[in-house]
Amino acid sequence: MTTKAPLRVFFIVDGYTLKKANDYYRLYHPCHTPLDFRAIKNWARKEALRLFTPVSRYAQMQCHYYHPYKDPQMYCHSHGISCLERELRYTGFQIHYCEQIGPDGVKPNMSLMEDVMMFATYSRMDALVLLSSQRQFAPLPEKLSAMGIKTLLMGWNFQYVKNDRNVVWKTDRNLKENATFYVAMDCVAEGLMGAAGSGLFCDG
Repeated sequence: MTTKAPLRVFFIVDGYTLKKANDYYRLYHPCHTPLDFRAIKNWARKEALRLFTPVSRYAQMQCHYYHPYKDPQMYCHSHGISCLERELRYTGFQIHYCEQIGPDGVKPNMSLMEDVMMFATYSRMDALVLLSSQRQFAPLPEKLSAMGIKTLLMGWNFQYVKNDRNVVWKTDRNLKENATFYVAMDCVAEGLMGAAGSGLFCDG
């Protein structure tokens, strides 16, 4: 019997989006619980297999986290960055730091775009799973589509009140439209909340 080749998936996480989502669940959502990065990774692998391949194939996944900080050690005491990095590395992510600093010390890491195109050209990528909500990355799924590579976009949408101000976070419309598949991860997280062994949040 011939063994089918694995699905070669690159799981790319925009750390700016993940930080915002994680802060939302920790600080403003009623659950007050951080996201479980291993659970998110496992969910992404299963969803990629479901959408991109027959059930008989398996996935080889490379995981890359694009840090929103240039020098994260500057923020380790107030943001728990060292703990975050330790958890990401333990979960199997390679971490890439931001080359520039935003107004508040954090911004989307634009190296993500260049690196993904390099991965697609030289690393035999079959599919991309992108966790992001940022408009800066909207051209990426379209570029990959021209190379025959499909994209699963994991976006986040939420709102909360901070300092008497209503904060609204939405996934960019063009990014959603350019992706082959789009999943609203806030809906997935709510649907799995409280599900033993299948949720996206840390225990306790």
